[in-house]
This record gives sequence, C-alpha cells and structure tokens, in this order.
Amino acid sequence: MSRGFINGSDFEEAYAPLQRVKDGLTAFATGGQASATSLPASISRVTTVGTAGDSVKLPPSTGLIGLTILAINSTGTSMNVFPATGDAIDNLGANAAKAVAANKSCDFTCTGAGQWHAVLSA
Repeated sequence: MSRGFINGSDFEEAYAPLQRVKDGLTAFATGGQASATSLPASISRVTTVGTAGDSVKLPPSTGLIGLTILAINSTGTSMNVFPATGDAIDNLGANAAKAVAANKSCDFTCTGAGQWHAVLSA
C-alpha cells in the first residue's frame, strides 16, 4: 500500500504511533522554574496542584524540534508550565511560565532551538 492513504493497520503504524503517557504527576509546590516537576512523557497528566502557580517544566528543546508535549491539568487549580532554562514559550520571553487553568490542557510544540509554542484547550 502506498503512503498517504488511511487504511487499517497502515494508518495505525505510520500515522498514529503509541505515545508514552505519565499519569498522577504533582506540580512543584510554591512554583518556580528551577525545581518544577519535569513533564516526563509526550502526554503528562497532572493530578495534584496544591496552590495556584505550582509548577511543571518542559524538557530542554535541544534536539526536540517537531515534538509536541500535551500537559493536562486535571485539578481545580491553575498551574504554571515553564520551559527549560533559556527556552521560551510563545512570545513570553526566556524562562517565563505559561499558565494552564484548572481542568484545561495545553499542547506545547517545539518549533526551533529554544522555542516552544502553546495551544491551550477551550
């Protein structure tokens, strides 16, 4: 079968590979970039955010161009997602956090060295 057509296992193997999921993460209490909880998988679900601004962190962008990480905040409290030191999310500037509100998710895609772009759920 030629590529480009969706058909059973060809689609599943070529276009929808299984992704690593990490469930039950706890955002770092008191927040901040340096000690933020690392997002360890392409899909990471945070289940504990004690106070607004507790934090998680994206991996360093080096070598990850094209990678998308989904951060899910399944709590009733807003959390901050930081880039790795020196990286940036959208136009927020280096080391600045992106807030992900309670019960929202956000896709972070690495588009170049040091740069992530975010798509926040509705």
